[in-house]
Amino acid sequence: MDERAPNPRPARRFRVVVLDIDGTLLDPSDVVRPTVHQAILSCRMLGVEVALATGRRLRTTLPIVEQLGLPLPLVLYNGALVWDTAHEASLVERPLARRDLERTLEEAEREGLGALVLRGPASGERLVLVGAPLAQLPEFERQLLPRSGEVDRLPAADVVHLDDVLTVDLFGPERELRRATARLARAGLPIYHHGPFEWLPELPRWVANVHAPGVSKASGVDFLVRRLGLELADVLAVGDGENDLPLLRRAGLGVAMGNAPEHVRAQAGAVVRGHDEDGVVEALERFVLEPWRQASALA
Repeated sequence: MDERAPNPRPARRFRVVVLDIDGTLLDPSDVVRPTVHQAILSCRMLGVEVALATGRRLRTTLPIVEQLGLPLPLVLYNGALVWDTAHEASLVERPLARRDLERTLEEAEREGLGALVLRGPASGERLVLVGAPLAQLPEFERQLLPRSGEVDRLPAADVVHLDDVLTVDLFGPERELRRATARLARAGLPIYHHGPFEWLPELPRWVANVHAPGVSKASGVDFLVRRLGLELADVLAVGDGENDLPLLRRAGLGVAMGNAPEHVRAQAGAVVRGHDEDGVVEALERFVLEPWRQASALA
């Protein structure tokens, strides 16, 4: 009688890793720690593709790519732009249609919210602060605009004619903001909330990112992996925010950072340490590097 134990089944081997940036890849001082950098390099050495998925614009993401020293593919504006870093080219752009811009700005006016429009690479990623008839919130603008860089100002009637708007950021008090975004969500527009701002404690302001129907980090990553002949089931995704949830739900494994809000952690397949404790390193070691080591040992 053969009493040998059966061969252990190797853990699943993911082919693609997708990392959020703020609150995930970056530590609380907004740098990529050497341990995180090394874990990413280790994945790449195994032939595992690594990509970044963020709500950021291209110009604010490229310095992170330069920090890493790797031409990583990018999913930007929460999926509205997919960027080929190696060839410095856009692969997909999904701007808001005129009717969706009109609907969004009408809701902003109805609830007394401010609006900032983020345009795509063809316009130099210009930012546009929407003017009349929308509310002007000077105390918020004093804090927002220095952080955002040079900003154009246009009335709402001109903004709705722009054909390269990838995100509309609505900002204001949480109650009014969520009333507006609930109606926009019912109209089919993806909404991602952020707030309150730690850097603006005296003002209980929140921001909501509004996008074209169907836009999410999941849609952007799905496009990327299909180019590789893979699918979302082959992806390990790591993030910490509401805008990560579509991808965390659809990836082969969605991992929430320990610093993520409770409702994000509750919907993830696994939770790791926070970004102040190298949570990305834990995720890559547990779910990518160790399974590949096990598979090599069994080969």
